[in-house]
Amino acid sequence: MLCGSARRRLPEACRMESARSCFPAIPVALCLLLGIGMAAPGSGSDPVLHMAGHKDSGVWVLCLSAGWYPEPHVLWRNGRGETLSPESEQKLRGDDSLFNVSSSLVVLESSDPALTCTIRAGFSDPERETTIRITGLFPRHAPEMTAFLIFLPVSLFLVPLAVYLFRKLQVLKGNSLIPGMSLSAAEVTLDQSTANPFLVLSVDGRSVTCGILWQDVPKSDQRFDPLPCVQASQCFATGQHYWDVEVGRGGDWAMGAAWGSMEHMGVFQLSPDVGVWALQCQDGEWSTLTCPETPLQLESAPRIVRVHLDCEQGNLAFYNAEGMSHIFTFTGCSQKPLFPFFVLWSSGTQLTILPPGQRKAMKMDKATCTLTPKLGKRQSSLIEPLIMPGQS
Repeated sequence: MLCGSARRRLPEACRMESARSCFPAIPVALCLLLGIGMAAPGSGSDPVLHMAGHKDSGVWVLCLSAGWYPEPHVLWRNGRGETLSPESEQKLRGDDSLFNVSSSLVVLESSDPALTCTIRAGFSDPERETTIRITGLFPRHAPEMTAFLIFLPVSLFLVPLAVYLFRKLQVLKGNSLIPGMSLSAAEVTLDQSTANPFLVLSVDGRSVTCGILWQDVPKSDQRFDPLPCVQASQCFATGQHYWDVEVGRGGDWAMGAAWGSMEHMGVFQLSPDVGVWALQCQDGEWSTLTCPETPLQLESAPRIVRVHLDCEQGNLAFYNAEGMSHIFTFTGCSQKPLFPFFVLWSSGTQLTILPPGQRKAMKMDKATCTLTPKLGKRQSSLIEPLIMPGQS
């Protein structure tokens, strides 16, 4: 007796053991031989439609069925009866000579929601099909992503607008920081008793030049030595004040405001820690005298710098006076009285305080130079050697 599928594969004549019509001369082994490789037609199982997940912004659907013979055909159709092309398809033949079918399709949200998978082994054989409707299963953007997609174009518009308004506000601050108040330039002149002996002051006290010879000047506890500094005669403790300084296109200098009680003798780092808030230009590189120094990237080198002191807010700001473009602002300056403060690092450097309400005509070329500062420039002493008394 044969059992299972092996028995079913034998020809009908060989399986009728009790029938005398079967050729008695045909041995059982020959019957088995004739049955090898022969399989009865099979209609297979009903297709199973499985939604495997999301793919390419749609729903990935698998059609699975098993037990087919001969090799079946798979047909996808939508609710309107239109034929759809599968994305992938596999037909694997098992050890029992029957085919297992796997076919996949991606359904988009814009597609017909009805989907039918039909399988049949031949044109005359019966077919099996399964139909489903796909709704509400399509991928959606997470709320965070939706918010990001909305925020991105808005920010691309608002950021440049904010930058423009900020710069416009800085320009307005340079002219008047108190509504309804017209701010005028302060009267600022240099105090000869504080000037380092290498610094040469003009008769009107508005201009200072760094020389190469040590001057014979009266001794004073307020005189800076050896740092080449000078303070103004005026100090400011309340209100708002500004002064314009012509810096030209050369030289090494620093300017800003300082305590009147700061150290005048000895060599030390100029920074807010010792009561100095200043902007510096050295070797064509702009920075602030902080600790460490803060390098500045300027589009062009100012020829006139406006220094604006707001004693009430404790702010000291610097602007290019010719266009009122903002350079830098110190915040949290001391509430102590502050004096305009100047440093001339190299011989030949000259700074001139412009009289109130007057913009001195510049005799140099209108062109300005573009700056490319190097980071990490350290504050140094005089660039060129100065001749002390007794030196040749």
